[in-house]
Amino acid sequence: MKYWSKSTLSIYKYLSTMSKSIDKVIMSSSKSSNSLSMQKYQTTHYQANKIIDLIDRKRKMVNLKVIVDDVVSRLSKADRRIITLVFFDGVKSQVASTMLGVSLRTFFRKKVNAIRQFATILQALGYDQEFFESEYFCERWFMSVYDNCVARDGLADENLDNCLIRTMFNEISKVNLNFNTYLA
Repeated sequence: MKYWSKSTLSIYKYLSTMSKSIDKVIMSSSKSSNSLSMQKYQTTHYQANKIIDLIDRKRKMVNLKVIVDDVVSRLSKADRRIITLVFFDGVKSQVASTMLGVSLRTFFRKKVNAIRQFATILQALGYDQEFFESEYFCERWFMSVYDNCVARDGLADENLDNCLIRTMFNEISKVNLNFNTYLA
């Protein structure tokens, strides 16, 4: 659950932006679905299925945000503060340790504990590995972040965050605006 938790937390602050991007694609697709040029290449049925697929992807993003908000609200005040600083506000570890008035080593220990607590609560609420695999395994934008969390285990989070977000946006940008498909 460590990697699912870390992936979920890493993605959290970008969910709103990604949802808005999907909204724009859906709106654009809806507006252009009646144009003659679109009808040459696609049927209304095809267009409708692609819009439904995008709406389902947005549902997954919204659900993920709600899940994280719920779990974070159940953390202790100290763990919530660490999770918020590191994952939501993007504060570097050195700065966060200074803000909390602890050594860098103590901060890392507390951060590992906060992530562990997040994972424990996540699992207690029924969001276990089986849930994440069934809901997000086919979502490349999520799995690219998960794969990077696994591959970069032990690296500094500042480096991890930049790499994760670049990869995630590369995956989500594969939505073809002309045909509303997610390219393989």
